[in-house]
Amino acid sequence: MYNDDIILDIIGNNTRRKILAVLAREPMYFNQLAKEIAVGQQAILRHMKTLEDIGLIESYAEKSNLGAPDRKYYRLRSSLSLTICLSEDAFSIQNRKIEQYRHKESDAFYKEYDSLTQSDNGETLIRLQSSLTKIEKEISSLDSRLNDLRALRQLTVHRLHRIAKDNFEEEFERKILHTIMDETPQSVSELANILKEKPLRIRNTLNRMNKKLYGNKYGQKTLFTEIQDK
Repeated sequence: MYNDDIILDIIGNNTRRKILAVLAREPMYFNQLAKEIAVGQQAILRHMKTLEDIGLIESYAEKSNLGAPDRKYYRLRSSLSLTICLSEDAFSIQNRKIEQYRHKESDAFYKEYDSLTQSDNGETLIRLQSSLTKIEKEISSLDSRLNDLRALRQLTVHRLHRIAKDNFEEEFERKILHTIMDETPQSVSELANILKEKPLRIRNTLNRMNKKLYGNKYGQKTLFTEIQDK
């Protein structure tokens, strides 16, 4: 999977985004692409090399039916989904490869696609358009639910941050709490490894945090003793 910084740098350029959008419709040879993008050939060459070097596009040769030399075409090579979430209490970037898992929730869509014949006639075009409409509607519904869950996550994280601010004056204590929530370490040694701190300091700080947060109930199973016991 591509590094987040590399992907953001690539799509941060308007010309590269145009190249990717055009090639998403169909492969093109260089002169076609330059005309479509309306950018100078030297500039486009530099962007094409960058996209090809990173592996987002690739070139291939196709024979001309007019007896001319083989023509070099470009096409997209990668399939990935990039999600950026930014809110008052959170920032995250996720990029994942687009792959077929054929989850049971998507089974009806796959069965409809599998039922298509190999002939690319008018009936197939109509059925593909119908399927695409249904798929887009399903994606929109899922996106709406995801957005709702992200809103709920934002409320939850905001409440956690408020607890951290109200109960722990030391920056290191808040850092430990945030790391526990974000990384879900399973032990003191794992937490120490994430924070690059000595386990003894982590353990002593967790003991203080337990006393501050749980008071007289300290000694029972708490969020922090569960990590210490593992």
